[in-house]
Amino acid sequence: MSYTLEQVQLASRLFFELLRKKVIPLDDPAAAECLQDAGTYDALQYVAKEAGCRVMNSGHRLHLLVNPLGSVFATNFTQLKNKYSRIERKTHLHIINIIILVFLAEMDQDETHFKSGQDSMSYIQISDQVSSLFQAWMQMDDEGRFSQQWRLDIQAMSKVWTNLYMQTKSQEESDLLTRGAGSRIGLIHEGMKLLEEEKLVFISESEKRIFPREELYERMRYLYHDVDRYQELKKLIGRTLAEKDGAINAAD
Repeated sequence: MSYTLEQVQLASRLFFELLRKKVIPLDDPAAAECLQDAGTYDALQYVAKEAGCRVMNSGHRLHLLVNPLGSVFATNFTQLKNKYSRIERKTHLHIINIIILVFLAEMDQDETHFKSGQDSMSYIQISDQVSSLFQAWMQMDDEGRFSQQWRLDIQAMSKVWTNLYMQTKSQEESDLLTRGAGSRIGLIHEGMKLLEEEKLVFISESEKRIFPREELYERMRYLYHDVDRYQELKKLIGRTLAEKDGAINAAD
């Protein structure tokens, strides 16, 4: 399909605006102008595809999604480490993935009852849940079979997590958020900053809490829910934490 010069110019302008903002509401003038013409919107998708990206229309906003492979904007670990210099090694990055999944699994419950500005998780809550997961998974990782089954390096992640500095609740409430990957709270903060830069969450440093934005639920509904790996790990996390809570209640 051929595009006019004006269609390509409008599409390119919106594409680079998406690169800068990550998410754009449909009533934004640039988005509205592009969506008014089917050819311009097709040109936008073509430009995104050539860059190894795609544009997701949630019905309320346009999201720019970067393909993990074949994209000029995809970030491998070295690039990510250069951008986030406090992430010291791959194991830290793997733990950050678990941290993000813990947050998503908690938020991805019942979006019909989502209340903007009220649903949230504290850093201590995430830290406690990650600790519970690694403790339970280590117990199941006999001879590395659990790690192999789920393609997770449980041994390495648990070892690093255990050795990270752990703030007490009183310290976490009184201090500013610890930066860097030297503490559990700091590593959680690095993970949440990745979501914040994608315009998916709001971090309240004064409250030490992470609040999901509506854009996060759109991303889950139109992207994550179609990813088998996400669904499998979400169920694993939910099941592990439920069993952990059940065992604690039974002991009490």
